[in-house]
Amino acid sequence: MIDEKRDSLILIFLQQEGYEVIACESPQKAWGVVWPFQPHFIIVRLPNLSKRDIATLQGCRALAGGVPIIIATSIPGNEVVVKALEEGATALLPLPVNPQAIRKVLDELEPSVVSNY
Repeated sequence: MIDEKRDSLILIFLQQEGYEVIACESPQKAWGVVWPFQPHFIIVRLPNLSKRDIATLQGCRALAGGVPIIIATSIPGNEVVVKALEEGATALLPLPVNPQAIRKVLDELEPSVVSNY
């Protein structure tokens, strides 16, 4: 999970579902984590899809190597969805987050991608 604020609700939900969650402040800090652990997906919290957020998303796309990227954002609208998908997002998770929304996004991913241990 890439999140400067480390959203505790997302972390708690994923841990309760049996996922091992590793939180990093930025894609750059996650490089040393991704390769040894081979994540099933990456969640990145992008509050407003500014130029900085787009750069973060691009960093996650480089980091992911084909792993699905879920963007958690509070910005509604089709424009945001299109921009995020153009930049390599697999799915969007609306903020503020709730367990049902997280479950729905994970269920929509390829089942083999999100199989937990």
